[in-house]
Amino acid sequence: MKIATAFSSDKCSRTAVSRIVESLCETIVSPSLLVVYHTEETDIVVIRQQLGMCYPDAQIIGCSSCQGLITESGYIDGQTVAVWALEDPEGAYGSAVLHFGHGQSDAAEVTKAALIQAIENSDRPGELPELIVLHATPGCEEDILESIVEELGVSVPIIGGTAADNHLDGNWSVFDNEHETCNGLGIAVFYPSVRTSYAFNSGFSTVGFEAKVTKVDGREVVELDHRPAADVYREWYREITRKEIHDESIFKQSTLFPLGRQTGTIHGIPYFALSHPSAVSERGGIEMFTNIDVGETVYLMSGTRQMLVTRAGRVLRSACGYKENNVKPIGGLAIYCAGCMLLIKDQLHEVASQMHKTMKGSPFACAFTFGEQGQFLCGELAHGNLMISAVVFHEDRV
Repeated sequence: MKIATAFSSDKCSRTAVSRIVESLCETIVSPSLLVVYHTEETDIVVIRQQLGMCYPDAQIIGCSSCQGLITESGYIDGQTVAVWALEDPEGAYGSAVLHFGHGQSDAAEVTKAALIQAIENSDRPGELPELIVLHATPGCEEDILESIVEELGVSVPIIGGTAADNHLDGNWSVFDNEHETCNGLGIAVFYPSVRTSYAFNSGFSTVGFEAKVTKVDGREVVELDHRPAADVYREWYREITRKEIHDESIFKQSTLFPLGRQTGTIHGIPYFALSHPSAVSERGGIEMFTNIDVGETVYLMSGTRQMLVTRAGRVLRSACGYKENNVKPIGGLAIYCAGCMLLIKDQLHEVASQMHKTMKGSPFACAFTFGEQGQFLCGELAHGNLMISAVVFHEDRV
């Protein structure tokens, strides 16, 4: 297996792809799979068509990233497109993107169809993939994960990120070899010839406040402990920070103080999937980027700016699972929350440097997304916010 990345910030998407292909050809001759991350300013039709002409036998999955991205070359700010290319003649790979035809009410059906198509495109029908890369547009990530598990019958490791744009204006997208959509999902299935390892984490901790969810409406938490959810959250925020939270800026102010739901425990220590408040509704509810069900207990979580800076490197290190200093991975993929990125944007070069050091210079690509999907250590698949998801490819098979 070989992995290489290349990027271009050229304003012309056609020129950008030409430069990327020229760079990739130094390492990759006939890629099996291309993972493409790009910002909203790029022309994804041109990118898809140009890559398809240059690599007609490669499977492609593309996803939009918020305001930039990271590769082993560092943090790239603003308009850009990056391609993560994998060449593995002994493995097999397939991708598929499908549109939600009826809003998102048919998400489960479309997810299963996309999964089946991706497996067919890999020429491994009837075999469980070892890894799934998932990129969907915002809105029904939990339904998508549930549908994948239902179709496969088991929990296959997933690394995923929800398509993002620059300013929450709906300019996100996903694409494959043949299609692009701003309302759908993309799936890539992996049957690699080498060993893979994963990590999914946040680094946030509980701070002593919890409540039962007593009323929800879609992704709006209307009541906590039978009180308006925003009132409860304001009290928690004031108590922990000694500051007031303002409705119009709750997205930014809550980045270091999200809500968490316990997903499991490791050695008696609980771990959590996080939910990022996005807005306060007129009736005093809190709109979220995840589903939260009535009856669940939510906890106020806390993190720090420095934790957000160092966490990506730590999660990658956890995914690498180093035992010897001379072990170097082939490459990797990472997903980093856009909300975290926006809060520490002035320190992203440090984030990129730590990721580069952890990967020991091996090629990797990292997108900034509006939701993260992954598999916790005990096997649970989850969709959360303010999370980091990563997969690393190793030389050995076992």
